[in-house]
Amino acid sequence: MKTHEARRKIIRAWMAVPKDRRATEKQMQRGVNAFFFGVTIFSVAFAYFVLSERVQDPHYPPEHAQLHEFSTALG
Repeated sequence: MKTHEARRKIIRAWMAVPKDRRATEKQMQRGVNAFFFGVTIFSVAFAYFVLSERVQDPHYPPEHAQLHEFSTALG
């Protein structure tokens, strides 16, 4: 039972908002950076997936093959 209470106390202290305002701003900036990086990576991966699927489609117009060449040059 003591370990459970100690664990709860540690977790609450870890999850608490920092008392120093600069630490809060740093945490917020890290969160924004992580979100922006995640959205950027997802967008690039999704665009690459869509372009690669369209190029493999036999009914897709061949003039869009340049998009595939461009997307493979980026990756």
